[in-house]
Amino acid sequence: MNNGVRDGMERPVVRRVELAELAQVAAVERDVFPQPLSLADLTRLWLDPATSYLGVRQEDRLAAYLGFQVFGATAHVISNATHPRYRRRGLATLLLRRGAVEARRRGARWLMGEVRTSNVAQLGLLLRLGWRVVGTCPQFFADGESAVVVWDRV
Repeated sequence: MNNGVRDGMERPVVRRVELAELAQVAAVERDVFPQPLSLADLTRLWLDPATSYLGVRQEDRLAAYLGFQVFGATAHVISNATHPRYRRRGLATLLLRRGAVEARRRGARWLMGEVRTSNVAQLGLLLRLGWRVVGTCPQFFADGESAVVVWDRV
């Protein structure tokens, strides 16, 4: 990434996801997750004061987002997703780093989350960023897939 720009794309800017953008979040969820959150679920989460959704727009659309909830010293990552068209441009990394800053500002001392065992790309990204695997949860997801539990200091 050169100065935040790759492949002729505009410089990514992280900002809060607005309520009106949740339909775009739901669309990205459907594009990338085997069991996406519904628009109703996303709206409930977004309205919860513990929840933050950060996003990056490219070409007038939501290209990537990060959702997390802060509970005391823990920030739990709900999801970190990038639309397939905008992958490999550093957007997920940018969001995770900015999310850590926001979580720390809100009192968190660490981030934690669950990654599908089949999501090798996400797990690899987190490990490259210094996250640690702290365990597994057999059959964690509704479809029976297990999760790798990951953790990082903020």
